[in-house]
Amino acid sequence: MYRTIEQLDALTLNLATRHPQYFTRTELPERSVEGRPVYALRMRAGGAEDRRALLLIGGTHARELMNPDAIIELAVELLASHANATDVVYGGRTWPAGDVRRVLETLDVWLLPCLNPDGRHYVMTDDDLWRKNRRDNSNSACDGVDLNRNAALLFGVAEGQTSCSPCSDVFCGPSAFSEPETRNAKFLLDNNPIDCFADVHSFSELILYPWGHAPTQTVDPSKRFTDLPTGTCRPLGRPGYEEYMPPQDLEFFERVGRQIVDDIRAVRGRVYSSQTGIGLYPTTGTQSDYVYSRHIADPSLHKTYGYTFETGPSVGDVRESFHPTDPEPVKRDAKSAMLALATACAALG
Repeated sequence: MYRTIEQLDALTLNLATRHPQYFTRTELPERSVEGRPVYALRMRAGGAEDRRALLLIGGTHARELMNPDAIIELAVELLASHANATDVVYGGRTWPAGDVRRVLETLDVWLLPCLNPDGRHYVMTDDDLWRKNRRDNSNSACDGVDLNRNAALLFGVAEGQTSCSPCSDVFCGPSAFSEPETRNAKFLLDNNPIDCFADVHSFSELILYPWGHAPTQTVDPSKRFTDLPTGTCRPLGRPGYEEYMPPQDLEFFERVGRQIVDDIRAVRGRVYSSQTGIGLYPTTGTQSDYVYSRHIADPSLHKTYGYTFETGPSVGDVRESFHPTDPEPVKRDAKSAMLALATACAALG
């Protein structure tokens, strides 16, 4: 039902080998903790060179099995649409062939189907609720780092669902980007001008955007995370603190978030919510907040609009929520969400 990491890797190789006019496969610089290679695909069509770019990442959390499959299936379906000039249909949402053509001929679509191959293998062979990577934490009986707490945005600030305890499911790790898996994601950002980003997770039926550590405000630009302490292993400790975002950026996040919600609802009527990350729970070191924060911490870096998708509902059973017996309806929702973001990214001025 769910593809193993070996099957996902075989599919990326097959796409790049059989359709080189669409796909370039890249082995990322670092192997996983247990030595597995990690692959990304770049998908594009047409001859334009001056392109915007979208990066889609799945499998950050090991037990969220649906999303790596959805990402690789999206690639296959976009290929078929462009090659045959056919529409892409997800339930009640039809994406016209012309829209797909504009996406692929305007964007570089980067796909990293499974960021955490060791974790996926462990979930499928040993513990189906494992979340983290497979780091052997020294001086602890507990393994693993939460790859979605390991980025360099307020790293080690134990705000809400972020912990410095190796035995916690939300352990941030010993240092920012301590893990080869998160360094691979950073490599893609460092070496490509990524405009839009989604880290695709499960579950909760949410479309999340910055900020996760504090409420967002648009009036006081002096309130910046760059002035906050990091590595404290304590909460932020700033009552009433609100993080600044330029109004035009907040407008983009809100407008595109609403469109993604509408395009998911059209598939089969599921009603997702679009909101800031802190609306779910406070966090630090998450990938989607980090990708947006980069150009603020270092103005020489490219601005990237970062989202987290939480696909699928809670159905009362945690296993069935993370990896349902029939994942196909949720995957269609997820693919519509990713294509909605791709369409918005292609339309950026």
